[in-house]
Amino acid sequence: MKTILLAVSALSLVATAQAEPARYNGVSIIKDMPEAAFAPPGFDSNDHSQVVLAGTFMNTCYKAGPASADVDPLTNTIQVTQKAYYLDSSWCMQMLVPYTTTVDVGILPPGNYTVKLVGEQKQEKAMETLSIAMANDNLGPDDAFYAIADEVSYSKGVMTLKGRLPGACTRLKEIQVLTRKANIVEVLPVLESVSSGNGAVACADDFMSFVKEVAVKLPSWKGRALFHVRSLNGQALNKVVELN
Repeated sequence: MKTILLAVSALSLVATAQAEPARYNGVSIIKDMPEAAFAPPGFDSNDHSQVVLAGTFMNTCYKAGPASADVDPLTNTIQVTQKAYYLDSSWCMQMLVPYTTTVDVGILPPGNYTVKLVGEQKQEKAMETLSIAMANDNLGPDDAFYAIADEVSYSKGVMTLKGRLPGACTRLKEIQVLTRKANIVEVLPVLESVSSGNGAVACADDFMSFVKEVAVKLPSWKGRALFHVRSLNGQALNKVVELN
């Protein structure tokens, strides 16, 4: 996935905080402009699609707020707004505070959607197109079923995935790792059915935890990369990492 890096100066966040933002109990609510945005591939028309944002605050007086996505079906445009809370205080520690936000866009009809980030004073930054494929109705709700993804990490060429199996009648068939677009790693923990030998009741008796380490050879990417892990619950686990 082609990642669009949205460059902002170190002072831009302070400037937006001074643009007469809404204030509640001494806290300003501003529209932040993240430094990076990711639109993962692989969604179809029965998936819960997502956009992932990554940014950095300049001190501890900023906190990440909620993000929202407004879809215009007439223009196939998705406007994404990332809010931030700013406390005007002399007790702020000057340090870099990274944040990652997963923006739920929801189920969309097939097509290509232009995603725009909306900042203060109606500033907009366009990013890569979010593509939604037509679902294959012959395969049911999903082309494949995935394990429940709980945690993912990456270090020195090794990805560690922690998750759960939804009962004794399933096992982890394979973990597919795709690098179809720049700076996005798609992780597909594919399940398969097995017989428990004890009937259907035993199949759903309890969750079964697993931890898997997978060697991942990344292309010569720079900067941030997104690990996007599909999960059985219809959403995904997203982790942004800094590449050395």
